Amino acid sequence: MKLFRHNCKSVTALVLAGLDRELGFFERWAVRAHMKICTACPRFTRQVELMRQALPRWRAYRDAAD
Repeated sequence: MKLFRHNCKSVTALVLAGLDRELGFFERWAVRAHMKICTACPRFTRQVELMRQALPRWRAYRDAAD
C-alpha cells in the first residue's frame, strides 16, 4: 500500500503543498508518521516556516528602503 511508503521526497512535497492547500486526512497522517522517524524532514519543515515568516518582513524592509 502506497500510504505507508512515504519517503523524504514525498513528505517534503506534501509539506510544500500544505502551504497552498489544506492536506487531506491521510496526507496529514503520512506527514506526521514520517516526522516521527526522520530527523531531516522536521528540520526542513522548520526552515520552510522560517522562510515563510521572513519573506513578509523582507518585503516590508525592501519597500521601506525605496
